[in-house]
Amino acid sequence: MKFNRILVFIAIFLLHVQCSKDDEGNNMPELSSPPIAEFDALATTIRAGTRVQFVNGSANATSYQWSFPGGTPDSSTEVEPFIQYLNPGTYDVSLTAINSEGNDTQTRENFITVVDPNSLQGEDQGISN
Repeated sequence: MKFNRILVFIAIFLLHVQCSKDDEGNNMPELSSPPIAEFDALATTIRAGTRVQFVNGSANATSYQWSFPGGTPDSSTEVEPFIQYLNPGTYDVSLTAINSEGNDTQTRENFITVVDPNSLQGEDQGISN
């Protein structure tokens, strides 16, 4: 009976050692999560002709595609771009976060408000320059 137990122990040990060696050479890709697009801006109301920086809070992304209708430039692949708005109005902003698992888009409608600096008459109303 002791002999059988010793053989079982040796077999389990050898199996464990073999499995450990197999794991060392295992180059299986890690499972990744789909991206989650999320962003904000350092200011959401600005004077016409000024720039605003967008802050990327996305998760699990390897690249980005921004859309800024009415902005200059009107698109970007930078992580946190600066965009200039020349004309008063309200503007939508979209961010698509991308990785090998897919993409996710966040669109914020009427997110940026651009005001005419001449209409402010020098009053400070918490507007970014």
